[in-house]
Amino acid sequence: MRALLFFFLTLALRADERTQKLIDGLSKQAAAFQKIAPEMLGRETLHQRFLKPPRRRFHPRIGEAAKKPPQPTWQERDIISEYGFAALGDNRQELHEMRRVIAVDGHIVEDEKQAQDSLAKLIMASDDQRKRLALKQLEKYGLHGAAVDFGQLLLLFNRRDVERYEFTFSSSQQVDGLPLTVFRYKQLDGPEAMTVFEGDKLVRLRVEGEVWVRGDNYAPVRITLVANQDETGAGLREEATVEYVMSAYGALLPSTIDQRELRDGQVMLESKFVYANFQKFQTSSDVKFGDVP
Repeated sequence: MRALLFFFLTLALRADERTQKLIDGLSKQAAAFQKIAPEMLGRETLHQRFLKPPRRRFHPRIGEAAKKPPQPTWQERDIISEYGFAALGDNRQELHEMRRVIAVDGHIVEDEKQAQDSLAKLIMASDDQRKRLALKQLEKYGLHGAAVDFGQLLLLFNRRDVERYEFTFSSSQQVDGLPLTVFRYKQLDGPEAMTVFEGDKLVRLRVEGEVWVRGDNYAPVRITLVANQDETGAGLREEATVEYVMSAYGALLPSTIDQRELRDGQVMLESKFVYANFQKFQTSSDVKFGDVP
């Protein structure tokens, strides 16, 4: 009986030790991201597939088609943008994604260099209203329910907020020869971590998911997110997977994001974001870029 009790006590201590290493690793990487991200610009390539509602215009239908209501159709879009992060709000700790679209479905809409300069100056500007308008860059080009602010998902686990989440060990994995440890997380308290705009209404959702970390230093390589409007599966459901890689600047940056939006169990939208060519710019009146890593 004593041996069995000692065994379970040892397991509990190991679990506590792993969880503390996870929290320390996440908080460390979140702090590095918070510091470096507002000084970075990169290239974002987005492929989105979304279910478009049927048109409401009247047009004659003949035969069997006349007996069926119009059906939604799948649409696809490809958008390339200059991409970065800006600090908004009074405490300047709230980071949001910023974009300047340079190509839509293969058609150039803005010169690359001009887009870089405009975005860098916007990030450095103090006018929060201008920055908030820039957050709607994707919607301007016809995307439906465009996902934003997944790139900084790591900031969920900054030193101030990490205690709002419960972590449990899930499994050990090997990916391309790299040992990884997988933890599940679930938000327990605090303000809902995810905000979804439903027309003029705000929907706030608590989140849960997985964190995949390196076995040696507990730096995250993948963070998944699930947010449900209703526990039964009805209503809105958001899913995302963010892959992170270590940059040449000593901080993790997103490499890919896969996002899905479901309503009442049906997939309504799928987005694939790919990031490349992050470079650091100097925060001065004349925007200057460092070497591309």
